[in-house]
Amino acid sequence: MNAFASLTKKELRMGMPVFLVPVIIFIVAVGAAAYFGGRSGVAAEAITGVSVAAVTMQIFYLIYYLNFSLKAEKKKLHLWLHNPLPGYSMLLAKLGAGLISMLATLLITGVTLIISAQSAGFITHLQNDFNLTNIGFFSGLHVVLIAIDLSIYFVFFYMIYLLFNRYFGGFISFCSTFVLFGVSTYLWGKFSETAIHRSLTSWGEIELNGFVFNRNFDTNGIEFFTEFDTVHVFLGSYLFETIIVLILFFAASWMLDRKVEV
Repeated sequence: MNAFASLTKKELRMGMPVFLVPVIIFIVAVGAAAYFGGRSGVAAEAITGVSVAAVTMQIFYLIYYLNFSLKAEKKKLHLWLHNPLPGYSMLLAKLGAGLISMLATLLITGVTLIISAQSAGFITHLQNDFNLTNIGFFSGLHVVLIAIDLSIYFVFFYMIYLLFNRYFGGFISFCSTFVLFGVSTYLWGKFSETAIHRSLTSWGEIELNGFVFNRNFDTNGIEFFTEFDTVHVFLGSYLFETIIVLILFFAASWMLDRKVEV
């Protein structure tokens, strides 16, 4: 455990520039939005737009973080692979460090979004029709889940790239991996349209309440609000995707341990 904690700390130190760059870009973008939006009297609205874009882009944050981290390791691959920890621990340390950085960035962009939306009056208008607390929690949770999901796919194909790179040049390895990714995506898309896929994912329907308020009027004409169901999710789709990413993660770890070894 101490070795894993030390490795995670090393990953956090190595990833500090990766953490700082998007934060600085976001601060600059917010400043530009405040300046140019302020000239038209819509500074808060402009900052809200920038913040919404920044929060949405968080789904790609872990790919961005891991791309930098794995490229840095590739330059001294023999040193990284000489780590006594198994491959899954080495990859988990990178994912953990990336997730910590992502949550910190998400906190910065999310708080900015809430403050700017409040200043612009958006929240005052929206909270009459939407339960923003539930929507914010649901959206934030899925931003994190989608980011983790995409990052596992990225790590899997990056290990394939490193495997190809043992036998071919960098350009051929990149092209081969890209073609394999494209073919896999196409075949997966076809599979997702089949009845088998639907039977595996379309079960365990859960109705999530409390996202939208329904306006009603009583006999005296007084407006009141009630909550009604607007979101339906399937437990099967979550479980199926979890199994897929676990398989890909351990396949990537196996390739790192057995095939990428130099």
